[in-house]
Amino acid sequence: MSKEKILHAATRVFSEYGYHRASMDEIAQQAQVAKGTLYYNFPGKSQLFKAVVKAGFEDIMERTKTDLSSTLPIKEQILRVLRHHLDLFLDSRHFAHIVFNEISNGIEPDVLDELKQLRREHLSFLAGILREAQCEGGIMRDVDADLAAASTIGMLESTCNYYLSHQEEYSREDLESFVFTVVAEGLFKSLD
Repeated sequence: MSKEKILHAATRVFSEYGYHRASMDEIAQQAQVAKGTLYYNFPGKSQLFKAVVKAGFEDIMERTKTDLSSTLPIKEQILRVLRHHLDLFLDSRHFAHIVFNEISNGIEPDVLDELKQLRREHLSFLAGILREAQCEGGIMRDVDADLAAASTIGMLESTCNYYLSHQEEYSREDLESFVFTVVAEGLFKSLD
């Protein structure tokens, strides 16, 4: 139970302050656990950050797998996958920015390597979904699935960053509709 509370608190703190400004003291305080409990479960900030990133990727991949194994039409499945990623970028935007762009210095090299591997696995997971779509009935254009996955993630992050600074101009539904249209019309032949 403590470990779960710590991970939730750490996600909030990393999202709000970024990796470098986040402190273990703040995480312990937000998790309402003693510092000893925090360090017992996670010996350092980089290990805790790695656990948070891993939990985030696992959660989004699990939700995506659930949606893809449903009997929903392909259009709804893709919309849900995009919505999960939008949730990640919008609900934990600083965290997502760190994960996808700024994992660099200040993190122990072995942890940094593991984080980069998690990111590669996530992109590979998305590329696999796109490859499956290419094989199933010719619904997807003949594009490189790896480039398509990386482009989709990059487009999602950029679009979400723009949206967050222009929320008075667009609704969340506008954002979802735009992202779905760009991805669906760019990658898929026809989803109707």
